[in-house]
Amino acid sequence: MDIRLATLQDAESIAALNAEVQHVHADALPYLFKPPSEETFPAALVHQLLADPHTSIFIASVNGAPVGYIYAQILRRAETSLRYAWDRLYIHHIAVYPAYQRHGVGQALIQAVVRVAQAHGIATMALDVWTFNTQARAFFAAQGFTVYQETMWLPLDRQE
Repeated sequence: MDIRLATLQDAESIAALNAEVQHVHADALPYLFKPPSEETFPAALVHQLLADPHTSIFIASVNGAPVGYIYAQILRRAETSLRYAWDRLYIHHIAVYPAYQRHGVGQALIQAVVRVAQAHGIATMALDVWTFNTQARAFFAAQGFTVYQETMWLPLDRQE
């Protein structure tokens, strides 16, 4: 397995890998997430993200074939009257083809962004995970992530 920073030449592969995770979300919450298509996470958007100096996208490959990616961004928040300044490395996406899950690919991708955070003196990483996604929640917990905040919603169109 090889983990490396993605390049512009990887944009199509990353877009295809994203379809895997988009499919999971669209199946679980079809009224919220669009089904995967060429428009949901296009290669052109990946190009834009790769140009952002605060963004890191790593790609995992096995025998030269892409099998997973992670997209993370450094977030810096200024101090306010209520909060101290803080920096986070925020993981926006991680996707691994099902055939390569539970083989260390996701863990290696997480470790790649841990090194980015450490290189920038960032002491905390964060991400969001949907409560329906028990597999992802278990994976992130196994990587040492813990819940520090919960978001709740009240769908008004479903109340009587």
